[in-house]
Amino acid sequence: MFFQKHPFSFFLALPALLLVACASPKAPTGGEKDVAPPAIIAEESTPNLQTNFKEDKITITFDEWFAIKDAASQVVISPLMPEQPDIKQKGKSIIISLPDSLKEETTYTINFGNAIADLNEGNVLENYAFVFSTGAVLDSNKMNGKVINALTLAPAEGIWVMLYPVGEDSAVYKRKPEYVAKTNKEGQWTLSNIRADSFQIVALKDDNLNFLYDQETELIGWIDYNIYILQPVSILPQIQVFPKEKRTTIREVIHNVPGWMKMIVDAPQPKPMPVLNPPLDSAVTTWDGDTLHIWYDPSKNYAGSAILDTDTTRIRVAPGASMASAPIKISALSGRLHPQGEARFSTGVPFTSLDTSLIILANDSTGKIHFVIKADSINKRVFTMTAAWKPVARHTLTFLPGAVHDVWGRVNDTIKLSIVALPADQFGDLTLNVDGLDSTKNYVLLIKSGEQIIRRFDITQLSIAQLRNPGLLPGKYTIEIIDDLNGNGVWDTGDYHARRQPERKMIFTPDNLRAAWEVEAKMTWLRGG
Repeated sequence: MFFQKHPFSFFLALPALLLVACASPKAPTGGEKDVAPPAIIAEESTPNLQTNFKEDKITITFDEWFAIKDAASQVVISPLMPEQPDIKQKGKSIIISLPDSLKEETTYTINFGNAIADLNEGNVLENYAFVFSTGAVLDSNKMNGKVINALTLAPAEGIWVMLYPVGEDSAVYKRKPEYVAKTNKEGQWTLSNIRADSFQIVALKDDNLNFLYDQETELIGWIDYNIYILQPVSILPQIQVFPKEKRTTIREVIHNVPGWMKMIVDAPQPKPMPVLNPPLDSAVTTWDGDTLHIWYDPSKNYAGSAILDTDTTRIRVAPGASMASAPIKISALSGRLHPQGEARFSTGVPFTSLDTSLIILANDSTGKIHFVIKADSINKRVFTMTAAWKPVARHTLTFLPGAVHDVWGRVNDTIKLSIVALPADQFGDLTLNVDGLDSTKNYVLLIKSGEQIIRRFDITQLSIAQLRNPGLLPGKYTIEIIDDLNGNGVWDTGDYHARRQPERKMIFTPDNLRAAWEVEAKMTWLRGG
């Protein structure tokens, strides 16, 4: 149970462990396999769950030889102690030497996670914690929750969930938290022995283990409001962690041959266009993900600079020979073609014109076939062709000399390509019914095969939508819906500094599509969660 209140800030530390091996025991032979983790011998150990704790040393003794594994990521102490405690392994015991000045009236937890395992079989003593209080009361409140990756929606393992006192949103940049927990493989986390108080809660993939948000690669997420614990156990809302928005910069310029260069641009969508100094006359540009392709007159081997925001990147003359004398090549991008499908082709270098009077499409049985060619609206190297494809029959596509002109001033020689359409019953149909949408918003729906986007739909100000997808190849597809808040057509990450959460998305996997099957799937957009 929790309630919204005002801000906050907390602490906790990861101990440095010095493991000292005092013996080299050998595994016993014979008998039943040991499946039990090490057990604590209470009579030889410091009592757990003590109040008014004044000792300077803690001893934990086990009934068998053990090892501490992956201590740096498993062992967590909270709240933060004035100095790191010294933790050693001695024989069958763990010896913890505490610093002198622990906080008064404070409950400390030393959580070993899954670090303790028996030496022979590796049986793990899961989530063992030694808890003590320097005051008269043991804090006993507990909270738990789950963290997911906002991009993939998969459980996020190894994420630190950190509690800070209320009142300073910038604490994650400046100081260690008061309490921390780490997520498991399922993204689940648990914090125990917390005092009743208000907390700000942040989740962090801490790449350098300093409990500060100070690395470009670190993922972060948070709960938008402060949490106040009223009951012994509180289940918190799910937290999404996300990467930083890409800093606008030119990561690399590749300029190997005159007439063509590639710039790798790190920036959020829509990508900003670098400015060339000196300018390039009649240059043609095309984006391919983060890569900006620039084609220009190859007789002018460009040298200059590219300017993007405050970055200036030098561009040297290309060391290679011009490719302008090489023949134009056309390649087919389509795989198995549906009888009513659209064939896709690429010229490699952007084309300036396609003369359909010099392009012939024919098949073996009926001769010439009528076709329609359409240039891709985004990629200036790609064009599509629709026709009444005859299943199984071989179609020959001929580009006579002069049919294609490109930006380098080249004209094609005769080019012949072969196209085969498969019978319609080798494809399947997928119909998607989406409801629960907010009719005041815009959404993007993607049909993906692996990471490849097969089809894309923009859903504009509708509460329900039905999207029919005939002629898909059999296989497994995932459906991704994005709440496109800024209308740029892609998923956008969040910004902790601006307190902006990432755009919401849903990922859905319908039944596998089979040949000659029709699959109808329903997705319900869950508002606000």
